[in-house]
Amino acid sequence: MPLFSSKFSAKTIPVRKQDTSVLKNEFGSDYASKELSLDLGPLTVKLGDFEVSFEEGQWIPASGKAGVAHKENIRLKKELERLEEENNMLRLKFEILLDMMTDKTVEAEQQAELQRAQSVGSLKPRSKKQKW
Repeated sequence: MPLFSSKFSAKTIPVRKQDTSVLKNEFGSDYASKELSLDLGPLTVKLGDFEVSFEEGQWIPASGKAGVAHKENIRLKKELERLEEENNMLRLKFEILLDMMTDKTVEAEQQAELQRAQSVGSLKPRSKKQKW
């Protein structure tokens, strides 16, 4: 007789497999897939004239003034995000154009300076005569 083990251990029960062939044959595969799946639609609760639905982890008003205001808020948030992205893109383009203009300005100044140096060098008298 073992000292530290229990001789009265319960056996594990095998998992039952659901037979779906009866549902498929009698009601069709669409009905069977609908009945056996856990895909539930949005949960809705109606209290008087006020109706809310549970979608994506939040209670969202579905009807009445609150529902209309909520839908308008969602539309405005999407519009705000779009405008912010457009604003960021325009700022980036502005910065790039500003950098390009700075580079061209520096190049133009260097060219002008080089031309001035060449013209001043050509105007100097080349004779080395000294007047005493």
